[in-house]
Amino acid sequence: MKVMSNAFFNQVEIQQVDRWSHGPLELAFVKDPDGLVNGKFEALYAIHEWNQTQSGGFLRSGDAMEHLKPLLPAIECKANPNLVIAPRTANGVSQLDIMLASLLPDEVLDKAGIKRLNANFGLSTVGLQSLPKSFTGVVRSAFESYIWKKLSPAARLDPYAFSPNSSLRLLAGDAKFWMHRIYRVAIELRETMFDECEDSGKDGWEPLPELSRKLFAQIGEEERNNFVVRRPLMGGTLWNVDSAEEREGILQGAINGLGSMDSLAPVLEVMHGHRTHDDFSNRYSWVKEDFERSFYSKRSKIKVEMVETLDDAPVWSSGDNEGYEHALFRDVMAVLDTRERKLVVALRMGKTATEISREAGLAGHAAISRRISKIKAKVQGLLN
Repeated sequence: MKVMSNAFFNQVEIQQVDRWSHGPLELAFVKDPDGLVNGKFEALYAIHEWNQTQSGGFLRSGDAMEHLKPLLPAIECKANPNLVIAPRTANGVSQLDIMLASLLPDEVLDKAGIKRLNANFGLSTVGLQSLPKSFTGVVRSAFESYIWKKLSPAARLDPYAFSPNSSLRLLAGDAKFWMHRIYRVAIELRETMFDECEDSGKDGWEPLPELSRKLFAQIGEEERNNFVVRRPLMGGTLWNVDSAEEREGILQGAINGLGSMDSLAPVLEVMHGHRTHDDFSNRYSWVKEDFERSFYSKRSKIKVEMVETLDDAPVWSSGDNEGYEHALFRDVMAVLDTRERKLVVALRMGKTATEISREAGLAGHAAISRRISKIKAKVQGLLN
C-alpha cells in the first residue's frame, strides 16, 4: 500500500493525540461520485484529503466536509473523529478490495484470475472503474479461504467441516471486518514509519511555531494539549505487495494486533475451545467426531447451577418504591461472605433448609438451620 505525503498540499499536519479514546476506526462506504466523468472532481479530492488527514481527528478540513455532506450526511454530526470514507465504483469496487487482494499469495491470485494491484492510503477510486462487478466477490471469497488457514492452522480443521453460520466461518468470511483491521494496521504504520518533512528550503513555508500559534489561537486552552502541530509526514510504501514476508507481516498484525489495536487471540481461543453442535456442518469430519466423543463423555458432563444475579434491572411501576428494597438488599449482601450469600440467594428463591441440605449432600438440615440462624442474627444486628 502506498501513501502520499500531505506536504504536496499543506505546510503542516495536525495530530489529535487522544483521538482513539473517542471511538474506534469507522469505515463508511459511499457511492463513487464519478468525479472524472461528471465533473465532480472536488468530491474525489475531498475524500482523499479527508482520509489523508485522519490523524487530525476532529480538526479536519471544513471545505472537505462541505463537499462530502451530499455523499455522507452524517459526517457533520459524528461524535467519533476516527471516520474514514471508502468510495466504491459503479461496479462496487473499492481500494479496500484492492488491499485485500494485494495481500494474497501469487498462487491464490492466479487461481482466482486476479491481478495484484497496489492500494492507496487515500482510498481514491481513480483507475478502478475498469474492474468488473465480479471482482469484489472473487477477491473476498479468495481472501476468506486464505485467512481461514491463519485462524485455523490445524490440517484437520477444514472450513467445510463447519457450518456457514459457525463463529469461525463468519469471522473468516467477514470481508469488511478484515478491511477494518488491515486499514487500522496501515494507520499505525503511517504514524511510525515516516519522518516529518524537512522545511528548510521550502519556498513560501511559514515557520512552524507561527503556524502552531495561529492554530492554537482558535482552540480552547483546555484542549490544546490534545493536539500536536507538525510538518507533514513523508510518503512512500507502507508495505511491499510483492514481498511475501511483508504481506505475511501485515496479516499477522491484523490478527495479533498492532499499536493500540487489540489482538484476536482471546477471541480465537474461545471459538476453538468452546464449540457447540451448531458449529459443525452435516459433513463427516474427524474434528466433528472428536467433538461428539468429548461432548458425550460421562466425565465431561457439565453440572449447571442456576444463580440469581443481583445486577439485573427489575421492571417496576412508578407507584411502587421498590428501589429502596433493592438498595437495602445489596447493602446486606455486601457484608456477607460467599457461603452466606449463596445461602441467602437459595432462601430468596423459596428453598427450604431441607432442600438446601439435600443439594449440599448433607445427611440432615441441622447444619444449614444453624447457619441460617447466624445469618438472621447478623442481619438483625445490622438493621438495628
